Amino acid sequence: MSRSAELAALIRDRAGQEAPEYGLILGSGLGHLSACVDGVAIPYDDLPGFPHAGVSGHVPQLVIGQLEGVRVAVFGGGRITMNPGGRMRCVCRWRFWRPWGATS
Repeated sequence: MSRSAELAALIRDRAGQEAPEYGLILGSGLGHLSACVDGVAIPYDDLPGFPHAGVSGHVPQLVIGQLEGVRVAVFGGGRITMNPGGRMRCVCRWRFWRPWGATS
């Protein structure tokens, strides 16, 4: 089993089998959105290969559940390409996406 498939299985075990319809990587000023999701929060420390927050105040966790009736995965503590090393870390978050069955 690939590392991506193992990560997808770990997340499914914690958050349920249903893949999210959408994934959101939150940046500065959007962290409050994860609190609006009715679901499960998984700290990045529990997810092998996930990066830690690169910005003070960001919450490094993956929240999976319902937001306004839509199943979503919300990635907090997002380091994006404008940050040093951000591109690879951003890609790392999405590697489990397809093995889980998500498409958007």
